[in-house]
This record gives sequence, C-alpha cells and structure tokens, in this order.
Amino acid sequence: MFKPLALAVALLPFAVHASSLPDYPFVHAGGEGFLMVAPDMGEIDFDLSAFDPDPAAAVATVQARAAEVRALLAEQGGEGEHGASAEVRDVRKEMRKSANPDPAAAPEYDIRSSVHIVVRDLGRWRAIMSALLAMANVDHLSTTFGRTDRLKVEQELTAVAVKDAQRRAENMAAGFGRKLGAVAAVSSGQLRNLTGAVGLMPGDFYRARAGVTPPQPDKDFLTIDVLKWSQTVDMLFRIK
Repeated sequence: MFKPLALAVALLPFAVHASSLPDYPFVHAGGEGFLMVAPDMGEIDFDLSAFDPDPAAAVATVQARAAEVRALLAEQGGEGEHGASAEVRDVRKEMRKSANPDPAAAPEYDIRSSVHIVVRDLGRWRAIMSALLAMANVDHLSTTFGRTDRLKVEQELTAVAVKDAQRRAENMAAGFGRKLGAVAAVSSGQLRNLTGAVGLMPGDFYRARAGVTPPQPDKDFLTIDVLKWSQTVDMLFRIK
C-alpha cells in the first residue's frame, strides 16, 4: 500500500505541469538580442567621510568637501543638458572600531555623506573624475554608465530576440516535417547588462559593500565602459 501511494505523490508535480500545457501541437523556443553600444551618460557614487575627535570638526570637513564637489560641477557646465548634477545626502554618523580596549571609553564615529552624480555629457567625464580622484575624504567610489534612450534600445533588442526565437522554432518544426503556425504566447525577460550579470560592475560592488573599502585598484575610473546589453524572449508557436 505504501509503495503505490509514494509513487502517486512523486508523480503529482509532473501531472500538474502536464495539465497546464496547451492542448494543441506547439513548439517552444527562446531567442536573444545582443548589442554593444557606447553610453551617453554616466553616474558616479561615492562617500565623503571624515573622522575627528570633535564630531563638529568632522561635519565641517564633510560639508566643505560637498561644497567643493558642487563647485567642480558648476565649472563643468552645471546642471544643464550638457552638464552634471549632484545629489548630496544628509550627513550621518557611523561607529568606527576603536583602538582603545577600554569598554568605558567614549564611542568614536566617522561622519559620512553619500553623493550621487549624473554626468550628461561624457566629454566632461575625465575632468570630473580626475578631480574626484584627487580630492581628499572620498571613498567607496563606483561608476556606472547608461543610455538616455534605453527604452528605444530595449524595443530594438526585443525585436531581434523575437526574430531569433522564430528562426529557432522554424528549424525545430522543419526537423519533423511541420511548418510553424501563429504565435500562441510570448514573454520577455529583463534587459540585462552583461557586465553586471557576471559580477564585474563596480556599482554592484558599491551597493553591496560593508565597512570601509578602498576603490578597486584594477578599475580605471577615467575609462568610459562600452555597454553590453542582452534581451531574451520565450515564445510558443502553434505548428501546422
């Protein structure tokens, strides 16, 4: 009695899966569109940080650096269409590890403020980045690049992926002497940045960081990365 019951339970997921399949002959195929394109915008993330036994002095240092960042961007075109803009977040305190083993000692804090910069004219990228790399109190630096016409690029990649899936489906149908019919269903995967998908995007490192980590030594922050985008689709076709 036990063995038939166990077999029925084991086969249940397969039965449920089969019952959800279409009740007509079909071919399932996936397709992919791939594109390498130069970016037309860049983003920079970093922390301004300072430590001083007097927290007020550390706050003043961070505020002074934030003023320098704003002055730098003003020199590089300001917040217009061909300039750069910065979002400086509120100053915060983060407890730091103390070298004093006395548990009664007063806690020490790093004063930090996160900065996000959008560079709309990449002709200004090198000047802005060079100044930031030379600036004191900057850490956790990371960069990402993108396109202002991302939605248009996504549509183009989706069209390429659909044609790729249709070609694959036609080949499968022809393999057993049938022809492809109408599309029965289609779903689209998320537009992926292939560099980020394999863990090479410094921005992913920045968002996942913990503690104080210097910039990656092998990263050339003056270089503008080429975008490698991929779009996938899954499609069901009726077969004749």
